[in-house]
Amino acid sequence: MLIERSDSDAALDAGELVRRAQGGCVDSFAALVHIYRPRVIAFLESRCSVSSHEAEDLAQEAFARAHQRLDEFDPQYQFSTWIHTIARRAAIDRVRQRNRRPQHVSLAETEIEPAHAADDPTAIVEQREEAGNIWRLARAVLTEPQFTATWLRFAESCEVEEIARRMGRSRIGVRVLLHRARVILVRESAHQTAHEEARQIARRER
Repeated sequence: MLIERSDSDAALDAGELVRRAQGGCVDSFAALVHIYRPRVIAFLESRCSVSSHEAEDLAQEAFARAHQRLDEFDPQYQFSTWIHTIARRAAIDRVRQRNRRPQHVSLAETEIEPAHAADDPTAIVEQREEAGNIWRLARAVLTEPQFTATWLRFAESCEVEEIARRMGRSRIGVRVLLHRARVILVRESAHQTAHEEARQIARRER
């Protein structure tokens, strides 16, 4: 039988619940859902501008994803930051599925670097598509902490101090995460560009 936990209890035993859930304890994961589901719904409603009904649906999807990826969770970080990141990704994916085109996601949610508005509509579309491509690459090549720090810095415009507080890390640790993430993204982006150029050359030579 599960014992209902207060908010203060959640801060004390979330790490232990995650460890038990990683070991296969269904009740422990259910307890995490009980504690964090209301917070995830509130986060989605306030930060992702979705309806209450959709927020509940997305929260359910976020916890389903979290359960499938429990082995990827690093216990030195806060579970709340991790589940909020998964919930936000689920919300962005929902928008993309609804519109069937990734570039429809707003620049405010996708840009890695601040960009000046362009007068040319074509340039705006290209800018949005490029931003979406960068986030997809980030998801594929960055570790969870690197992605979280990068998202908080550039998608949510958080200062390093705020990121450190939310991730439970030092400011230096956050700066290291951001630096390493940038190095990886630049390197992988260059690899992708080189690969695409090679493919185009191969097509022309056929």
